[in-house]
Amino acid sequence: MIAYGFYKVGQSNQEKTIAKLHERQVRYTLAPYLQAEADREYLQRELMILSKEKEIMKDVAGWKVGQSPYNSQKKWLPRAVGEFDRNTK
Repeated sequence: MIAYGFYKVGQSNQEKTIAKLHERQVRYTLAPYLQAEADREYLQRELMILSKEKEIMKDVAGWKVGQSPYNSQKKWLPRAVGEFDRNTK
């Protein structure tokens, strides 16, 4: 009876492993599409923010839209648009 119990546990573990493998394959297949959708949403928000910035800063001489006034950025990082966008809608 003990051997049969261990056999059934082993069989169920193999089935769970195969199910996890299939789930991972589906996630890996969908990942590029989900990333493309997130990039598209980010681009739409970024363009909206840049147009608002252009409208607000139109009277400031020497202001370049989208350029940071700080010199500390050595590499490009995406703007955190999700947190600050709530009040502008």
